[in-house]
Amino acid sequence: MEAQLLRQVLEVQGQLYLKPGDRILFVLAGPYAEAPVERWFRDYSPNVVRIPAIEHPSQDYPLDESLLEGKTVGWLIVNVSISHAPSTCKMVGRGMFIISNPGITSNWPAVLDPENRPICQAHASAILKAIGGDVSGRVHITHQDGTDLDLWVPEGNWEAEIGGRKNVGTNGLYGELYTAPYLAEGIYVLQPGDFLTNPINRLCSIVRLIIRGNKVTAATGDRDAIQLREMLNKGKVPFRYMLGEFAIGLNPAILAQVYRSVVAEKLVGGIHIAIGTNSVCLKPECPDIGKFQHGRYNAGVHIDCIKFGTTVVFYPKTEPEKEVTILQGGVLMV
Repeated sequence: MEAQLLRQVLEVQGQLYLKPGDRILFVLAGPYAEAPVERWFRDYSPNVVRIPAIEHPSQDYPLDESLLEGKTVGWLIVNVSISHAPSTCKMVGRGMFIISNPGITSNWPAVLDPENRPICQAHASAILKAIGGDVSGRVHITHQDGTDLDLWVPEGNWEAEIGGRKNVGTNGLYGELYTAPYLAEGIYVLQPGDFLTNPINRLCSIVRLIIRGNKVTAATGDRDAIQLREMLNKGKVPFRYMLGEFAIGLNPAILAQVYRSVVAEKLVGGIHIAIGTNSVCLKPECPDIGKFQHGRYNAGVHIDCIKFGTTVVFYPKTEPEKEVTILQGGVLMV
């Protein structure tokens, strides 16, 4: 990792997310393990934990819990996401804000550009206005590849990640409107060129997900599907195959090449569902929390499944005859 690029990304994130008086615990792994973050952020009383490279999402890592005392920010600069690992959850439990950078690439500065923030906010506001606010309803996702998925989402649970410090954390980049489905039924197909969470990233083969009762009951395909099942099987029973998130990309960055899923999931025109943990996006005060089969849970794994070119239609529960087309063939319509 080029030190100049890494420092540029971290400084922009610092401007977005840090507050005066913050005290940071850095977790560094893989190509970032020797980054001199103590020197770059000396005003934030930093401590650093250096760990081996991460092999799979949400893999746990050694953590001296005494280092958490008095810390307000946990900054994870690693090669694969550990934002849902047990040690990270201990940080969240202490009220720390998590900044998770799972694999920084050269196009991160374009996505982090502060000029994108008001556009993301405008997109999020327009979508919420069109559907009638922070409301419950049915999301219908279709694509010519055979994707045909219905998601039922709760009232009072839409959140916008648009570059500010809010809730429990951010995965480094910003630009999505997300919620947690309490029920899902249908088929979700990922094609070559679509994305799954790092370390898979851009797919080379078709992955076909069959979803029943908000749970992935089959994930078929070749190499990528096999690797997906291997990652999911490292999670906790019975949560690891549950759907924990639905999100719409908002960020207008125009990129010549997308390398990582964490970038793809933020881009306007894309959507993703996530298999596994819903603890990040399910608010405790959600009026419909009783509809969730397992309540607020951590599956020990969180796999984002990102597609472009879909049509997304929302049917508000309070106005079932109302039909709001949010995306038409991957084009934002609101």
